[in-house]
Amino acid sequence: MKAWPNFATLAALVALVFFVLVIYGYNWGWWDLGVLFTWVHRMPIALGFASLLAAASAGAYMFRRSIPGLVGALAIAIACAGMAYLPIWMRGEASKVPPIHDITTDTEEPPAFVAIAPLRADAPNPAEYDREQTAQQLEAFPQLQSLVLSVPMDEAFAIALGAVKAEGLKVVAAEEAEGRIEAYATVPMFGFVDDVVIRLRSAEEGTEIDIRSKSRVGRSDLGFNARRIESLLDRMEAEAS
Repeated sequence: MKAWPNFATLAALVALVFFVLVIYGYNWGWWDLGVLFTWVHRMPIALGFASLLAAASAGAYMFRRSIPGLVGALAIAIACAGMAYLPIWMRGEASKVPPIHDITTDTEEPPAFVAIAPLRADAPNPAEYDREQTAQQLEAFPQLQSLVLSVPMDEAFAIALGAVKAEGLKVVAAEEAEGRIEAYATVPMFGFVDDVVIRLRSAEEGTEIDIRSKSRVGRSDLGFNARRIESLLDRMEAEAS
């Protein structure tokens, strides 16, 4: 019976490693999105809490008996708590926003992907704008509007490109003559890719900027694309002022 704390800690560690492999296995191409979501949404809550209890009970037993064992068990327990919390957090975020993934500041004439289009050739979500999502976007994110900077095109382009880099996006194309910047962002852990295109056009007041951000996979983006656009707009406006 004295071996049970070590066994409980080991079992919790195996469950944690399995969970990590489920996530990164998708990144490595071992299985598709359906398998990933099945495991992440259904199994980790029960598995995580069971592993948390196993590691925590082992840590309680090791209290004043084995400091290294106690530290290891508690560290694994904390990691297992995160494993259980992740799907809960994802469901909570999904409930706050509509199940859409193609967001733009100009729903009438959304910026189009050009350089990025070939990169999306095999993506489940096509590069074309999905107008079926427009009504839901307008209701959920009415604050996303075209931005007009009172600066000339060349200065606005530099500001926009600087904002893209500051946000950590990977630039694919920066065509100042065409007033177009294309980049992509990789969502941490899961490795999902969201593509971004920024369009700049001369306006009477200066330069009008529109942004579009679209996920390559998945039905709901948990609000990531809208938050990214809002953050980019805020950076540009702050820099211009």
